[in-house]
Amino acid sequence: MSNVFNAVLVGAGSGIPLILGAWIALNWRPSNRILGYISAFGAGALISAVAFELVLEASGKQSPAVLAAALAAGAIAYFLGSEYIEGRAQAGSTSGRGLALLMGAILDGIPESLILGISIATGGGFSLPFLVAVVVSNLPEGMASAAVLGKDPNYPTPRILSMWVIVMGILAVAAGLGALAGSLVTLTGAVAQAFAAGALLTMITDDLIPEARELGGIGAGLAAVLGFAVAFALHQAGT
Repeated sequence: MSNVFNAVLVGAGSGIPLILGAWIALNWRPSNRILGYISAFGAGALISAVAFELVLEASGKQSPAVLAAALAAGAIAYFLGSEYIEGRAQAGSTSGRGLALLMGAILDGIPESLILGISIATGGGFSLPFLVAVVVSNLPEGMASAAVLGKDPNYPTPRILSMWVIVMGILAVAAGLGALAGSLVTLTGAVAQAFAAGALLTMITDDLIPEARELGGIGAGLAAVLGFAVAFALHQAGT
């Protein structure tokens, strides 16, 4: 049970940047360019984490066909979830778009937290590069949603921050469940890694990269490569 407890703490910790990002957006109002660069850095870090912390780690534990199917399942699950959230958002409504961004962060964060929990259960600790990638990518998500919701008088600052606290709790629970799954069956961990990789790659392509390019401009590509390089260096240092 110590692995589960540790996973819950790490999952909750990965959600702190969501709250911090929301607080920054509501109080400091950072420029779109800075927000875009942060999103791009997070996208690059997540791409590195997907490649070296998820797919590479899972490749020797299951057959290529099973892992490919899990990758596809993760991508489809994220796509369907995004379609549902987008359909629920109120057309032309500021709060509707902000809530869609918040729900998107939950959908992104659940597979991330699951894999953090699995890595703790199967490896006796968490992957620092993957945790860094998750933390960096969560910061702009919290900023973007809060910036939109903050324009709606029905969503005062305490209400917005309390919503992100609830999200942090969801991520903590997901990490705990990931630790339980990883403790039960190691092969399940490999499938979960591939599933999370598919979901994260879809999220990066659909959400993070377009947002980073739109807000950050042409420099977003450089920020993404920097994020990839930092996460890769952390991975190499930990091997």
